[in-house]
Amino acid sequence: MSIITAPPKYLPSDQAAPLSTGPGISFTHRLPAASVHKASAAEVLLTDAVRDGDRRFTVGAVWPRDRFLHHSGQGRSPDPLLLAETVRQTLILLSHRFHGVPQGHPFVLDRLDLELTDGAAPLRPGAPTRVTLDVTCTRTVTTPRRTGLALEAAASVDGGLIGRAGIRWEVLHPAFYQVVRHRGARPRTAGAPERPEAPLGPLGPLGPLGPLGPLRRLAPDEVGYPGDEHVLLARDSSGLHGGFWLDPDPGHPVLFDHPSDHVAGMVLLEAFRQAGRAMGAPLHPAGLSAIFTAFAEPDLPVAVTVTPWPDPTVRTGEPDRMRTAEVTATQRGVVLAAARLAYPADRQETP
Repeated sequence: MSIITAPPKYLPSDQAAPLSTGPGISFTHRLPAASVHKASAAEVLLTDAVRDGDRRFTVGAVWPRDRFLHHSGQGRSPDPLLLAETVRQTLILLSHRFHGVPQGHPFVLDRLDLELTDGAAPLRPGAPTRVTLDVTCTRTVTTPRRTGLALEAAASVDGGLIGRAGIRWEVLHPAFYQVVRHRGARPRTAGAPERPEAPLGPLGPLGPLGPLGPLRRLAPDEVGYPGDEHVLLARDSSGLHGGFWLDPDPGHPVLFDHPSDHVAGMVLLEAFRQAGRAMGAPLHPAGLSAIFTAFAEPDLPVAVTVTPWPDPTVRTGEPDRMRTAEVTATQRGVVLAAARLAYPADRQETP
């Protein structure tokens, strides 16, 4: 996606840290928040990481029982977005600790794929969950002008596989990040605040922090949460079926843990999940595949559109068919991210 004009001297993974010789990973303490680009220690999921071989690592994580993406620890199947956040923190940690990436170098997410294991045991209610990741981390591109990395992880709890995830990202030199970040940005009038453009289509305009037009923020039960603070979407009651607008609370302690010059990928993924739920999907997808293609400006409307799965009452002769939802986020006609969410055809869940 990008070219690094003045790259740091990254270390080969076999020289960055010694092989593990200890008894295993620890789940006792969270890692420092800065090691996974978090501001709050409470938002750190990882507890340890060791190198097992030239591209192989074991990573420990603890999932709190009452975390936002854990849905109050009701003993349900694992939350795919909690797994997504765990591997996101893992890629940051491994990049810094084992690949010599300096702090302060921005990370750009390219792609995320994950799936939960069919029949994975529900997480134990009332207690934190210890998760072990068996990870392979490789460089997809190694040149003087570009650094790309890829991670594949198998997640297990108590020795049982609960899911797999793959993620690709790039690390940019800070100076080049500024070039990439602002490429094609609309000029602004000095000293004048910018009013968001009215988007095309039947929905009204939406401002950066809330609706400016005749929009309705979704109710918590429409997106699978008990409280309004977690709702990320609004819609026009007379608007397009499957059309929503991003309307998050910028003070959310998890999704907006630290300042950012763009809307984070995890915010878009959670909005995608909520859009699917608002269209009648189960709360937890069994899998997702997402690509990220452009930065989302935080002060312009973001449209979220979902195309739901085939009607399950239509007989196709295909047993155990997965139902899918295609979800996209766009801004000023530019696709920011797109994802396919997958659900078993016979899964029934309630918020």
